[in-house]
Amino acid sequence: MSKIALVDCDSFFVSCEQAENPVLRGKPVCVVTGTNGCVVSRSREAKKAGVKMGEPYFMAKKEFPEVCYINGRHSVYKIYSQKVVSCLQKFTPDVEVCSIDEAYLDMQGLDKLYHQDYVRLAGTIRRTIWQECRIPVSVGISSSKLLAKLASDKAKNGSGIYNIEPDNLSEILAATDLEAVCGFGRQHTAKMKMAGIFSCRDFVEQTDSWVRKNLGITGLKLKYELLGHAVDKIETETSLPKSIQNTSALTKFTADEAVLKASLKYHVHQAGRKLRQYDCFCRTVGIMLRTKDFHIYDIRVKLPQPTNSEREIFTAARNLLPKIYLPNILYRSSGVILENLQSYRDFQPSLFAEPEYTDDKISRVLDELEQKFGKDIVKNGLF
Repeated sequence: MSKIALVDCDSFFVSCEQAENPVLRGKPVCVVTGTNGCVVSRSREAKKAGVKMGEPYFMAKKEFPEVCYINGRHSVYKIYSQKVVSCLQKFTPDVEVCSIDEAYLDMQGLDKLYHQDYVRLAGTIRRTIWQECRIPVSVGISSSKLLAKLASDKAKNGSGIYNIEPDNLSEILAATDLEAVCGFGRQHTAKMKMAGIFSCRDFVEQTDSWVRKNLGITGLKLKYELLGHAVDKIETETSLPKSIQNTSALTKFTADEAVLKASLKYHVHQAGRKLRQYDCFCRTVGIMLRTKDFHIYDIRVKLPQPTNSEREIFTAARNLLPKIYLPNILYRSSGVILENLQSYRDFQPSLFAEPEYTDDKISRVLDELEQKFGKDIVKNGLF
């Protein structure tokens, strides 16, 4: 039987701020997305105080003035995420990074390699990450990704480590509502409850034909993952995303088109860096504006040919802005979306024909300079 662990950083954004400034430890701290944004991470003390996840900053500040509120610094959080992943890769190369604060490990056989059972090894991993990164993590262990995720959620509310074994699986599934499992959406959950299925054990007791008829092949995958079968394998190679997005709240509400244009330039740079990190090109560029009242306007355009050039992407984004911008409306956030991605490997090289894509060497050099010397070390003045 396989053995999979999910390592989940606790209150990751807040933990990064506390690692940078240890004085914040033990205090109610929240990370927010700008003065007009919302709460995106809370310390244990802030949770106990009553601050809600996603609560608008101005409401939280008024209701909980004793809490320390910090503007998010995603560049810092990415650095700590990479440090945590580097720690995990010291134990095994079979690491699948699934988000900035979560990663799966294939632990099969590591008990023999390190002469520790899986629970003790999880403790060693937690201590190593704390010693080297000062980031607290929870570790869920089981035989499938879905159960490891469920175990990590339980670990957060306990000792930091939780192991789901065949011996306690039935009991845990009986005590777990469908809503608690990643993969059951609102519509699926409502459909199951209409059929008298409320717990995960109720669900896995249904026949394969019934599950497939009502939830399709995805439902069968969920069933067998919950039964402990590793249907979803650990993927150590980074797969090409369906799209790349970069969005954030503005520093203050604005109706100024120039401010929105400057924010789009920033988003293009961030999304473009990620595009080039994946060594791919985009064929579609989109922009998004969110108003003060949370209404969203977005628009897209297809490019003549795939590109990773910041200049070409920003030109497309800039030309889209007047088509959805309304001068008498206050905006709270903006963003850029890159879609129809194609890998460099998808193109067949030719000695004679012109390339079917635009590979911007200047943008790649700027990426290397930022990687070596830090963010905004060089600014692009070409557009």
